[in-house]
Amino acid sequence: MILKIENLSKSFADNEVLKDVSLTMDKGEIIAVIGSSGSGKSTMLRCINGLVTPTSGKIEYEGRTGMVFQHFNLFPHMTCLQNITYAQVKVLKRSKEEARRKAEELLSLVGLLDQANKYPSQISGGQKQRIAIARALAMDPEIMLFDEATSALDPEITGEVLTVMKKLAEKHMSMLVVTHEMGFAREVSDRVLFMSEGKILEEGAPNEIFEDPKSSELKSFLKSMIRL
Repeated sequence: MILKIENLSKSFADNEVLKDVSLTMDKGEIIAVIGSSGSGKSTMLRCINGLVTPTSGKIEYEGRTGMVFQHFNLFPHMTCLQNITYAQVKVLKRSKEEARRKAEELLSLVGLLDQANKYPSQISGGQKQRIAIARALAMDPEIMLFDEATSALDPEITGEVLTVMKKLAEKHMSMLVVTHEMGFAREVSDRVLFMSEGKILEEGAPNEIFEDPKSSELKSFLKSMIRL
């Protein structure tokens, strides 16, 4: 087990966003989290990586987490290469040479070694998100957290980011993926969680969730996604 969440709750003022959420995750497991906007998916991820402090509950995990956001959050004044090397040197205390080697290896993984010396303003949205993935991987995380990593992208370039995520899945990277890409959730994940109104309402293997939904909420959600 690489992640354990027990009775996690989070309230903002009078709004309870997460309600008694419990979850376990094994090393190498890929979990897709689906559900309507406002169901608590992103807040759960932000509690895991410490960006949001839970109101109550317990979170235990091994090693580091890496986070990829909906909006890329790259440093605009740094080149792609510098975006990937900076935290390695500052946080992991790697030498500049070692950090550069790691960054170039990851740029190759995401197919962007030829963009190393460009600035974020000089590359496309899909390329920015792939750089963001490389930057997160550079910190050697045990778990990768993806928060709607493709939702800000045009449909024609969404595929290039999903391809990188599939490569990570093939390498058995532990991944917790909040996504609206039902095809990815169905094809790549080991388990799918459906969240509604701050709770995990259903969870199971992809074929169970997509072919035999139990709750009226999940049935309604899946119909809405098919219409889209």
